[in-house]
Amino acid sequence: MANIINAADTDHLEADPLAAGFEAIAAGYGLRYPEDLENIHRQFEVYDALYAWCRLDVAKHQT
Repeated sequence: MANIINAADTDHLEADPLAAGFEAIAAGYGLRYPEDLENIHRQFEVYDALYAWCRLDVAKHQT
């Protein structure tokens, strides 16, 4: 998860194949919710969903 977020946040979208999509989602939230606290609050669901997916992906590759 850290690699995805770091790649999106630092504009190194080539570093992770999911980074561009995550950057697009974050930018869209910024447009919809320009006030920082509301933006952060609303993005929690996205981060939680990404975290859940990353945990599932790790579990798949460990077995």
